Amino acid sequence: MRIRRLFPAILVIAALSACAQDPDAANRAALEIGAPRMDAGAIRARQTAVFENVSEERLLIESTQALQDLGFTIEESAPRYGVLAGSKDRDATEAGQVVGQVALTIAFALLGTSYNAVYDTDQVIRATLTTQPVGARDAQLRVSFERIVTTNQGVSRIEELTEPEFSSGFFAQVREGLAQES
Repeated sequence: MRIRRLFPAILVIAALSACAQDPDAANRAALEIGAPRMDAGAIRARQTAVFENVSEERLLIESTQALQDLGFTIEESAPRYGVLAGSKDRDATEAGQVVGQVALTIAFALLGTSYNAVYDTDQVIRATLTTQPVGARDAQLRVSFERIVTTNQGVSRIEELTEPEFSSGFFAQVREGLAQES
């Protein structure tokens, strides 16, 4: 009986002694949290394309039009610096996720306890673009996408959208627009 009361204290002491054995653990953790992703270079390469015989200004104009065609609202534009940002709001509710959460709520209710269902409700998709000249006649475009998902409890999380189809699809739309202008 007495050991049961001391068990939480024993766990705390064991955890603290483990920390004392590795004084650099906090420093390593901080470096890992702030470190770039292992695949950051590959992601950046996928998010970047060079457009030949196109001025930086023309590329920025066509990128703006492509974003608007995709339903984005332009929030920030600094053409002098080759920067553009936009966003669009979308529903994030997925039937399967809601059904699963309702099933858990019912299961916990049958067990006599409460469960607070959590599921995604809204999302904001953000796009950020930068352009820069490459040589005398070409321009480079980099685009990145992320989404901010909010749950029914009001908690938000940010997810990078780094799959190749996001940037390649956007670049295809920009190229198509440039081809129509020629």
